[in-house]
Amino acid sequence: MAGSTGSKRRVTIKDVAEECGLALSTVSNALTNKSYVTEETRRKVQEAAARLGYRASAIARSLRLNRTSAIGVLVADVANPSVVDHLRGIDDVTTRENFSVILCNTDDSEARQFMLMQTLRDRQVDGMVLISQHSRSEAIRAQLAGVPFVLMHRRCAGFPDPYVGTDNRQTMEAVVEHLVALGHRRIAFVRGPHDSTTVQERLHTYHEMVRRHGLDGDERLVLGDAYGIDAGRRVAGQILALDPRPTAVIASNDMNALGILEVARERGIRVPEDMSLVGADDIPFAGFSGVDLTTTRPPRRKMGVRVAEMVIRMIEGKDLAAESHIFATELVVRRSTAAVPVRRARSRLRA
Repeated sequence: MAGSTGSKRRVTIKDVAEECGLALSTVSNALTNKSYVTEETRRKVQEAAARLGYRASAIARSLRLNRTSAIGVLVADVANPSVVDHLRGIDDVTTRENFSVILCNTDDSEARQFMLMQTLRDRQVDGMVLISQHSRSEAIRAQLAGVPFVLMHRRCAGFPDPYVGTDNRQTMEAVVEHLVALGHRRIAFVRGPHDSTTVQERLHTYHEMVRRHGLDGDERLVLGDAYGIDAGRRVAGQILALDPRPTAVIASNDMNALGILEVARERGIRVPEDMSLVGADDIPFAGFSGVDLTTTRPPRRKMGVRVAEMVIRMIEGKDLAAESHIFATELVVRRSTAAVPVRRARSRLRA
């Protein structure tokens, strides 16, 4: 066609109104499912919109509702496999509720987290989900002010923030009971970041279990200060240098456990024949042949669904201050744990 630019003009709500022969306000009410529009009119408008290929403008919708329909999700490490199912659960809800997600990787750096939160505020997100993030400093609290948000996996002591997490006491009790039943008495705990409330709750329960079962209370058995495979590799050297070496190790997550397992094998320490090993999170790699990691499995996708539902309810005006949802974990026993080697047990009895 002469003069054609090859581009197609966007169909507007005005075009739909002209097609139907109805007032612009009536068409708008029909497309937004207002109750005072008759079903016949609504059907007529929807058929015309479909015929013309009309799609509502997200910008216009944002202006009308005074919302962006966007939620910022901050995670410490997007490469951590345990995050994926959380994100899938969040996506299940946001897709259903017509929200978009802006995913931010903070590398567990408070400075980077602050910068990304500023960016989310500049983009006027309607709410935020903080997965294992910092939330205590004045700078971070200032970024959270006036924005609906829910914390996941890391609480903020002293603040009644909406929260979704796992039952850390139940998790640690199940792991220690499993190892005690196998005869282990010298059990190390690789705790993870000091400022993580998840770590603090598990550490507290670990000490309780040591006292309850009369286990070795050597303070050197508690070590580590970070998550990840590299952190596991670093702490593995300290564990294997202990004399006597622990018969079992509880890692703060599966990534730590994989790093410990790698170094142990490099040094000729067999798992579980020489040392049992337990992780947490049950990431996909944990069940691979050759790894076979005993671990704990949280309902990650369900947790993602819950946290997304909570933040959307808050965006809609619900007050969820201090509302918490705690999920139990499942102990998954594989081949990385076994009874204490006989020779180690006899040495301990002689001692």
